[in-house]
Amino acid sequence: MTDDILTRARTLSGYDDVSRIRQSQDHDWVLDLVPEPPSTVADLGCGTGALLDAALARWPGVVRAVGIDGNERRVREAGVRLAGRAELLTGDLLRLPPLDDRFDVAFMTSVLHWLHPDEDRAFAWTAAHLAPGGTFVLTTHHPLTDARGFGGEDVVARDALAALGYDDSLAGIVPMGVRARPAQPVRALLARHFTVTAVEERQVPVRAESAERYRDFHASTFGTYFSRLVPPDRQEDFFEAVGRAAARRGAEHGEVYGITVRAWRATPLT
Repeated sequence: MTDDILTRARTLSGYDDVSRIRQSQDHDWVLDLVPEPPSTVADLGCGTGALLDAALARWPGVVRAVGIDGNERRVREAGVRLAGRAELLTGDLLRLPPLDDRFDVAFMTSVLHWLHPDEDRAFAWTAAHLAPGGTFVLTTHHPLTDARGFGGEDVVARDALAALGYDDSLAGIVPMGVRARPAQPVRALLARHFTVTAVEERQVPVRAESAERYRDFHASTFGTYFSRLVPPDRQEDFFEAVGRAAARRGAEHGEVYGITVRAWRATPLT
């Protein structure tokens, strides 16, 4: 075993290779929620630029596109993909500086749970940077949770920790089941800055064709968020255990776990 999986986790690299397991499935759905072709577009948490690429292909009349992400490596990959068709910025979505731009459309997909508990900061910034009548399209993930708030990726990480002989309480981190707020709290947060004009939802099974594939997905998507719960010399073991746990769950249930994904369309309050 080389240190490739550790590099993947530390840098969140290889995301394009595994995003089909979950995130990239939503691109057309998200774009379909935009009511009319925009001239200016922003993608908050743009990752490797896949959604912006799809938006520019669908709307050739876009004259300005901006992508912002907190991971420098992903921003560099987005630069290669978009080849000068968008301005790409590296920045923390909770500490973004004011921009002169006002956008017709802003996207934020598969991101909100990482902003907990300060989502309001990103919503305020977004509302302030939309043109009058502009559109904000957001996706949120809602795993089925147990009484302790564990759900989604938490269950895989807990299985992996238990298999390695470690405490599986996830003490020291906020579980994804807590980070991914239920629908009503998300709506309440949005209502501070936006009028929600549409909500759609899908029930989504999370699956992978092999333990190795899921191991890579976990590392590229969640990085070291869960693996830091084991000592440095067991990091590789943790990612391998995640892959095995996911494969076992897939064999037993036909999916690793299921989640509800919601897509929200909103306009800024006047």
